[in-house]
Amino acid sequence: MVARKRSPMRLRTLMTNPLTLNSFTTRFLILHNNSLIATFYSSQSESNFTPLDKTPQKSERVIALLRTHGFSETQISKVVKVRPTILFSDPKKTLIPKLEFFRSIGLSRTDLPKIVSSNPVLLMSSLENQLIPCHNFLKNVLVLDENVVKMLKRNSRILTYDFEKIIDPNISSLSRVGVPKSLISFMLFQFPSVACQNHKKFKRVVEEVIGMGFNPSRCIFVQAVQVICEMTKTTLNRKLVAYRRWGLSNDEILMAFRSHPVCMNLSEEKITRGMDFLVNQMGWEAVKIARCPAVLFFNLEKRIIPRCRVIKVLILEGILKKDTSLGYFLKPSENEFLERFVRNYEDKVPELLNVYRGKTVHFKTGFRSKELTCG
Repeated sequence: MVARKRSPMRLRTLMTNPLTLNSFTTRFLILHNNSLIATFYSSQSESNFTPLDKTPQKSERVIALLRTHGFSETQISKVVKVRPTILFSDPKKTLIPKLEFFRSIGLSRTDLPKIVSSNPVLLMSSLENQLIPCHNFLKNVLVLDENVVKMLKRNSRILTYDFEKIIDPNISSLSRVGVPKSLISFMLFQFPSVACQNHKKFKRVVEEVIGMGFNPSRCIFVQAVQVICEMTKTTLNRKLVAYRRWGLSNDEILMAFRSHPVCMNLSEEKITRGMDFLVNQMGWEAVKIARCPAVLFFNLEKRIIPRCRVIKVLILEGILKKDTSLGYFLKPSENEFLERFVRNYEDKVPELLNVYRGKTVHFKTGFRSKELTCG
């Protein structure tokens, strides 16, 4: 016999009939989200239906237990919405051991509710077969519990992945190509989602990055793997098109990627605005920017344009050469820049600070700031 789903009218009755739902649980759930009950009951068939009034004390104990571990009403509601069957869990046998385990590895009373409510599957995963073995594996790589905790704050889902079929093979792929343990720990700590990639895809990306000429013993290798792993082919192609618009060849784009892999994470708009200013208004060749793509990450209005005003004056005055490296004046801190390029030449060009601030000034050479002001 095919199990019959409950009708909307029946659901409304279930949600409002005090004989069907325990009043304490009903008040809690309906107060925060009526759809919790509707969602749960609509997924139950007549044959396997387990009304809350059969286990009212259990559902009350589950909610009370979460509260005692620091969960707010909103966080409990979120957990129940994602995993409504948690209300039927045995607090003593199922939930308490897991909550105590999370506290034992270093999750604070504040961190625990945040992590669990963002990923309620953790409370439904096997403690002995999943959570403990996976934690032990992660600790073996990251060394300290505190590192595991910090990583879980970034991505707690890693605890629910099959570490034997996914995480361990991916880590082993890095070891086989010569990535040192310190860099593997760095990758797992900074980019936990990368270690959870499909193994075939991960292995292919590692081979591609090696083929691009990256050295597996350097941190930049891990960054390149992370960028490619977490970007779809469609998105990557759009970024390549954005760079090619400025006349860059594939080899020049690869040069930029090898210099600073995360240059592919820039939005197409930011790539275009930065290249437009540096190429069209400052007159630098696109390949010069490809040699130092990190400069595209800087704020155009607050950093790039003010500094380029100063550098343009210094070039026109013959103090700096036109082929001055972009990184040479865009990478230093503001104080370093002012000391090196403004105060250092104030005796020769007294108005440099005003140029930096975008004010209108006159020079003995006859240049006006509007001729020098960029953007």
